[in-house]
Amino acid sequence: MILFVLTPIAVPQKPVAVMIHGAGGGGWEYMFWKPVFEKAGYRVVAPDLMPNPEGLKQTRFDDYVRQIVKIAGPSPEILVGASMGGVMVLKAAETIKPRTLILVCSGLPAGVVKPKPFEPYPDVIKWAGGPFSDTLAAMPDSDDATRKFAHPRWRDESGAVLNELKRGVPVQKPACPSLVVIPEADDTVPPENQQALAQWAGADTFRYKGMSHVGPLLSTRAGEVATAVTHWVKARLKTASE
Repeated sequence: MILFVLTPIAVPQKPVAVMIHGAGGGGWEYMFWKPVFEKAGYRVVAPDLMPNPEGLKQTRFDDYVRQIVKIAGPSPEILVGASMGGVMVLKAAETIKPRTLILVCSGLPAGVVKPKPFEPYPDVIKWAGGPFSDTLAAMPDSDDATRKFAHPRWRDESGAVLNELKRGVPVQKPACPSLVVIPEADDTVPPENQQALAQWAGADTFRYKGMSHVGPLLSTRAGEVATAVTHWVKARLKTASE
């Protein structure tokens, strides 16, 4: 009798791209980015950030950051944050040390621009179950199928988290190659503020004329943006290794 011993073949692990959503959203916001990054050879992790066990009213900025640190692991190849998630990945990057950092229509950490007085948000911001007209207004450069997909998926958000962001959360400047994606028709975070963020971070920029706040992720051009980002990552990592 001849016995054959099968030797396991080591399968190289794919580099990881961790993608963090904005306020009131979820990992589904990366529905157009995920297939682009997967085709480029990445394993995409796009979680839904979870409220504090005591509820949204008790949820704080650090609750979300701790989740990002745990999910991302010690050194993902790519760490992406959109809007609210932008400041959160900047904070998480202090611990997990990503190889590249992507900030999309990002909120601003403390010290980038002079803060303005603001009306505090309520403890819980009621976004779930709102009228379709709100989704239409938020997604002017998306197609109707994407709006209909997004509309039932918006969720309520912690007002305390957004109040913390409005007051300004201190973070360290990123130590890795960074990119700021700026939609030039953003009516949530002014493009000039996002440009100031890029200057503060020493980051490269991609600017998109006529694109809305959520446009980089959910507009009809989202795949184009995602493809450009994957090319930027590969180029920057190649340069860093030379």
